[in-house]
Amino acid sequence: MARILVVDDTPQNIRLIELYLRETEFEVESAAGGLEAIERAMRGAYDLILLDVVMPGIDGFEVCRRLKHDPLTAFVPVLFLTGKMSAESDKLAAFKLGAVDYIQKPVDREELVARLRVMLRLEGARSRLDRENVGLRAALARAQRRAAEAEASLAELRRLCGQQGAGALVVVTLGPDRLVRSVEAWHAAAPPALSVGAALAQCGELGDAVARVLDEGASQATVTVTIDGGAAVDLRVGVRQDAGGGAVVALQDVTGPAAIVRHLADRALAAPPPSLESAAAGPAYRMTDFVGDSEAVAQVSSRVDSLRHKRSTVLIYGESGTGKELVARALHFDGKHRSGPFIPLHCGAIAPELIESELFGYEKGAFTGADSSSEGLFRAADGGTIFLDEIAETSLSVQVKLLRVLQRGEVRPVGANKPRIVDVRIIAATNRDLLELVQEGEFREDLYYRLEVVTLQLPPLRERLGDLSALAAHFLEVCNRRHDRGDHPVRGFSQAAIECMLAYSWPGNVRELENVIEAAFALDVGDIVQLEDLPARMRGGAPGLRPKPVQRGGGEAARGSRGAVVTPIRDLRDHRVAAERDAIEQALRHADGDKLAAARQLGMARSTFYRRLKELGLS
Repeated sequence: MARILVVDDTPQNIRLIELYLRETEFEVESAAGGLEAIERAMRGAYDLILLDVVMPGIDGFEVCRRLKHDPLTAFVPVLFLTGKMSAESDKLAAFKLGAVDYIQKPVDREELVARLRVMLRLEGARSRLDRENVGLRAALARAQRRAAEAEASLAELRRLCGQQGAGALVVVTLGPDRLVRSVEAWHAAAPPALSVGAALAQCGELGDAVARVLDEGASQATVTVTIDGGAAVDLRVGVRQDAGGGAVVALQDVTGPAAIVRHLADRALAAPPPSLESAAAGPAYRMTDFVGDSEAVAQVSSRVDSLRHKRSTVLIYGESGTGKELVARALHFDGKHRSGPFIPLHCGAIAPELIESELFGYEKGAFTGADSSSEGLFRAADGGTIFLDEIAETSLSVQVKLLRVLQRGEVRPVGANKPRIVDVRIIAATNRDLLELVQEGEFREDLYYRLEVVTLQLPPLRERLGDLSALAAHFLEVCNRRHDRGDHPVRGFSQAAIECMLAYSWPGNVRELENVIEAAFALDVGDIVQLEDLPARMRGGAPGLRPKPVQRGGGEAARGSRGAVVTPIRDLRDHRVAAERDAIEQALRHADGDKLAAARQLGMARSTFYRRLKELGLS
């Protein structure tokens, strides 16, 4: 969800914005004044700041100026929400300070939501273009360097091979980790990424000769090699090694006809230097923002690469915290349709009675409180992608309407007489086995087969522990910025902490790892994360809850040798869930069933509260 900071010194205005953005894809936080807004913006990562102008102390213009002059907040879009923009000078001042737009009070809900979506869409596009431009500039520079090197090598080889008769010389440069083009030309099958030893092994007798001189540590030797056609050639091999592990090798043909020189020249001239286009193509595709180099991640990345330019429906299976939304974003934003909207929705975060109107919209007067019409998320995502996270949480009645969208591209708002046609790609995700739910009658079979056009299975963290160090380093960097640890950053983990993390089962996957590191920062960790900085559940050796693998086709419960179902031992996670259930039930009793009031008592976001109610069976 997009995080928005609303800054206003009037509580009623903040409350109005919260009501307007309730049940949307936006998560709202608030600040009651300019100084509080600056402090919050420095600590938290916000996607947009909605800023009032007239406030006591420092006004909105000054807040915007300070935010835009700080590297941590300079790129956060600021949208003024005020009644003070009547004069052209005020509008000009706002845009000069770096604001992206302004909305006049009193604000209309539909206008506010539409402006926010447009601004966030534009900001996302700008960020992607910035990243792509940086990558293209780097690729172009690499390509230009490679082209210049290739041209210089070819020119040198032409010059050297222009000599005729005995004594002609070819200079071959060897690096500690690679073999440059001159020797590659001798054996076309030798790729540039080979080590010196491996490359020489593919260079036939010439490679053996050079390798012998290198191994013996001699400065020169005379060897006899056989070239194409069976002609024997005597070569004097001279070597000058350097401290970095490289060497310069001089090959002098002492037989007279200089056959080896001409042979090398023919091979080099037949192989053109790498083109700018092929060099700029860069490495294989990797999903944006997805950290990891394990084989499991590479397989998922390869599948995403095949799907990202298409409009096929994709169903993502994976345990909670494995990065299903990151994969969905890569499918959309890394593809050719990235200019369209991307709208994520957690199906369990919205009350069941509201999700239909949220998805499909409603007409004015369709139900009590419908004072105006709403287009719904599917129409808002027209031309783009909608991501339905935890699709298994939808009711059977909503599933019928989803089936209609998948079959015909039709959405019918609540209270409407005619359907609307939309072009929306659907990406769904779940941490449950949909086929099992079909068999239990909790999920429609026809929708299941419509969704499972292409599936992606995300590996849990415990199955890709090789990525743990890269993920931990990534979250350390994020937390160092978030907690302003630039002068005294956390540099890494102790050996004991690393061993503990590798031995842990990570039932919460990557999200749990992020929260563990965030908790260490919140408790003022030193420059190294020690074993005692990790949660007790990890240090105590408790394996934690190991979630049931989520994969297509389901599976049977684990059974003992006599067929009895094995019940897992109650662990710390069970106790935490029970305590959370008791706290929520108590808050609901104190609030007389008012869910919003209960969420405030517990300090939980509304969407999180609704989701936990559903997960704990309290809805």
